[in-house]
Amino acid sequence: MIDNWTMPAATGHPTVGGHAPLAARLTARLRAAKFDRLIAVGVSAPEGSALAVHYARLTSARERAAVARSLRNAVRDARSGGLLMSSRIPMHVPNISAAEELIDTVARRLESPQPVGARGMARLRELVADGSGPLYRFGRGDLTGRLGAALAEL
Repeated sequence: MIDNWTMPAATGHPTVGGHAPLAARLTARLRAAKFDRLIAVGVSAPEGSALAVHYARLTSARERAAVARSLRNAVRDARSGGLLMSSRIPMHVPNISAAEELIDTVARRLESPQPVGARGMARLRELVADGSGPLYRFGRGDLTGRLGAALAEL
């Protein structure tokens, strides 16, 4: 299903229920990872563009819940030691254990009714999707630092 998004001229931010062109909505879905990278570094979106559509989706309740669920699942998997055989990338247990309290804080923030910033959401989506990042066993980077930076942008 493709959601129907648009950008009202008054706020300059996309919202649900408008009439963004079908091409923009499709492009937003197909280039989500690229758009996450752009939004994470603060690129602005022209009204009605695919990037504007992606901005709106990032802050939606559905996307917030999905990212919170992914973070909570990472903690759960790290605690359980994971499955012996799985098609999923193994978690970096020491990193997750060290950042567990911060992960919970971020997840609670995403689950709260307060609005969130698209830039913080983009950073979290990148973190969850990056199999070579600090959330995953053979990844690199500072999980606590990346979570803290994302939380600051929420």
